[in-house]
Amino acid sequence: MIDQVKGTRNLYGKDIDNYLHIKDKFLNCYASYGYKFVELPNIEHKDLFTKSIGENSEIVTKQMYEFEDKAGRSLVLRPEGTASVVRYHNEFHKDQSNKYSYFGKMYRYENPQKNRYREFHQAGAELIGTLDNYSDVQLIKSSFRFLNSLELNFKLKINTIGSVDERKEYVSVLKKYFDKNKKDLSKESVEKIESNTLRILDSNVQEDLQIIDLAPLITNYLEDETLQKYEDIKNMLNNINIPYSEDHKLVRGSQILNIGQSQGVGVAFGVDRIINQLQLDTHKEKIFLISQYEEEMYDISDELDKNHIPYEVPIRFSKENTQYKEAIKNNATLVINCSEKTIKIINSNKVVAFDINKLKELI
Repeated sequence: MIDQVKGTRNLYGKDIDNYLHIKDKFLNCYASYGYKFVELPNIEHKDLFTKSIGENSEIVTKQMYEFEDKAGRSLVLRPEGTASVVRYHNEFHKDQSNKYSYFGKMYRYENPQKNRYREFHQAGAELIGTLDNYSDVQLIKSSFRFLNSLELNFKLKINTIGSVDERKEYVSVLKKYFDKNKKDLSKESVEKIESNTLRILDSNVQEDLQIIDLAPLITNYLEDETLQKYEDIKNMLNNINIPYSEDHKLVRGSQILNIGQSQGVGVAFGVDRIINQLQLDTHKEKIFLISQYEEEMYDISDELDKNHIPYEVPIRFSKENTQYKEAIKNNATLVINCSEKTIKIINSNKVVAFDINKLKELI
């Protein structure tokens, strides 16, 4: 027997119900806000990520699944979605301002744990082109609407990480600070001082927290124009009654992507984490057909099809008693005996004559 690959996940039963529910809500929500869905390839050129995310980032240096194809090209399984969307935009819609949404699998070689897989699902949205503060706010608003549609408990935290030049100055100050305190940092954070300094602020390791709490704040290294933009965005969020809290240690989303003269803003959701948190009310009547003769089952199933009523049938045409056991095994709540023209209500053991209108009342 061959086991599944470490860090991958089979979605079945409740998990697949949650997954499909999330995908449906996501697609409908963003489509209604004018985002165009793009189905992106799982395989991309390695250069797309080394040039967009940065050669020294942890994703590129440690986490990418990369390989050489038969023509000698360096390819990777995409580790995230933003770079692929930007690549698509530059290739086919360079001079336009567009809104995109995507939903699919990503791949990163990292230690598997709860809510973190090597093959994982990510949903995201990107605005690319000529943008302004309203672009940021509408993305937050659409994200709020999506998460609310799933009836999740969540909180919005915000921060600004400034322009590229402002970040460079801040990172320089931060490096000196962490260098001075590296004896008190975790091994993982010490490794990031030179290559990925900002992400130390994102650490959840207990020994790092006190050092992080006393670290210099990025707001002290931002120009007035940047700070004003941040204030304007907060005011817009207040005006549309979207609650938030500020977290000046929040630094996710700090990749630098080369998108020419265009600007970009995006959001990404960890679908696997949402799957594990979602509590769906899945109670609905489940109809199962049994019969002594195939023709009688076809007659009833045709009637249900015409009325758009979902149902299940046996995996093979066995004895009627075997079919009934299969219905119970599959958690049927209503069993229609097509030969007897009856509906059995499993919970109460009540049996009523089959009638399409009666069936509609029961479901």
